[in-house]
Amino acid sequence: MQLTIEDALAVYPLSEGKLAAGKKGISRTISSINLMDAPDVINWMKEGELLLTTAYAIRDSPEEFVNLLQKLNERGASGLGIKLGRYWAEIPEIALLEADRLGLPLIELPFQFTFSEQITALYQSEFQRDTRRLNELLETQKKLVDFAMQADEYTNYFQSITSILGVPLAIVTSEGQALYNMTRCSEMELLSDWPWNQDNRFYKSASNLLYRVPLLKNGKSYGYLLIQTENLLEAHEMEGIFHQAAVILSYHLEVIQNQEATAAGSRLGTAMERYLKGNASLKTVLEFAEALGSTFWSTPYVCMVSSTRADAWDHESQRRKLREIQNKLQDHPKTSSLESHHFYVMNRIYSLLPLLEEEAKERSQYENSARLYADLMHGWDHGAGAWTCYISKVRTGMEEFIDGFRECGEAERISTELGLSEPVVMFADLEFIYLFKHIPQEVMVRYCSYLFRPLLDKEEEYTSEMMHTLEAYFANNGQVNETARELFIHRNTVLYRLEKISGLLNLDLKNTDHLLLLKLGLMFRHLISPERQI
Repeated sequence: MQLTIEDALAVYPLSEGKLAAGKKGISRTISSINLMDAPDVINWMKEGELLLTTAYAIRDSPEEFVNLLQKLNERGASGLGIKLGRYWAEIPEIALLEADRLGLPLIELPFQFTFSEQITALYQSEFQRDTRRLNELLETQKKLVDFAMQADEYTNYFQSITSILGVPLAIVTSEGQALYNMTRCSEMELLSDWPWNQDNRFYKSASNLLYRVPLLKNGKSYGYLLIQTENLLEAHEMEGIFHQAAVILSYHLEVIQNQEATAAGSRLGTAMERYLKGNASLKTVLEFAEALGSTFWSTPYVCMVSSTRADAWDHESQRRKLREIQNKLQDHPKTSSLESHHFYVMNRIYSLLPLLEEEAKERSQYENSARLYADLMHGWDHGAGAWTCYISKVRTGMEEFIDGFRECGEAERISTELGLSEPVVMFADLEFIYLFKHIPQEVMVRYCSYLFRPLLDKEEEYTSEMMHTLEAYFANNGQVNETARELFIHRNTVLYRLEKISGLLNLDLKNTDHLLLLKLGLMFRHLISPERQI
């Protein structure tokens, strides 16, 4: 039960009684009701209880009456109701004065109604109140659901939710900036104990009671919802509603953040395009890159360029494509909390993809993450032509992203010259070729002729089979099982061929120096023009 004494006195038949003294305490809340006609009942009283009595146990002593009032007040009782006419004709003046002093409500109960009738009426009133409150909460919840379904990018989310909840709100970003504040607190007062933990809590700010809910989506923080409340009990009842509002606001703030990131990315893309055409300086590009925020540039990242052009797409189609990419990344548990940026440069998608610190330290891990990004971003684009994604090495800091995109361009150029058809091309895989591109063709031809001559002198079919096996072995990082799977042969066949190659070339495939010689030879073979192939 959560009625106040004032509420109870408005409920029939208790309304037929009257408040005899202790008016200052009419806001005390009744948690339950107790009956007394035994001298030691005070030992069983609990905080918030309303005690009803005929005063039989104290019928002969006004002093005992006063003593009872004092003990009830010490126990935190909500009040005392006494039925006159049987043991007391009227309440002693000394008791009235003490009740007023203590602010403990002293009620003259209506004689013609039994205790059970009065208690039942109070509980029925409480039940009706709870039912009305539940209906109000359900109606508020329905309004929130309807709002979430109907709101669009032009809706004023903050004002609308304030109106639905009917309480003053404040919205604070995860960086500690107040986006919206209708509470009685100033921004400085709201943020007096910043930074905050990601937990739900009631707290006081400038004598105002606030309830704080973190705005989270997919584990990422978008800020906090602050609700000013005057009634702690009602605030507890509405906690579920507040959390529902927080979910809606989290989604909205995520949309805002994505729109801002898309706009910043678009401006960077325009600056990059002008830079590549010679119409803008590198300094200008870096100024636009800085707008992406220090948070992104403080983490490792890779650059990626997607090869398929979309010359016929208009700006709206491009914006829609970028939104689809962001949605794909946000739906995946590994990428949902990471901030990536995507923009068009000369009708091609340029991407800046963040990496976790531990991923950046291990090449295999960052390559797996980069391939995951590529699969998520372009897996939906069936029928639009084969995508090829060119990915840089790991980069850190804003100043390195231009070099990263240059690596993507070199990866595309080299893979095109070599006729590679992989959907994901890592610059790190082609880096040696990039370094050796200035070596004269004559030098590469002589080196390959010297290294592979014992094998090239064999029959053409035999030579082709052995060279193909050797290339697959290096392409699969020396993994025999993977090589066999690619060539559709048994692993023992692979081992047999490698043993033959090793013997013919007089090279040990377990010796790193010999492996480097073979790696250089295979790369040179790819770089030699077709008319000079040996």
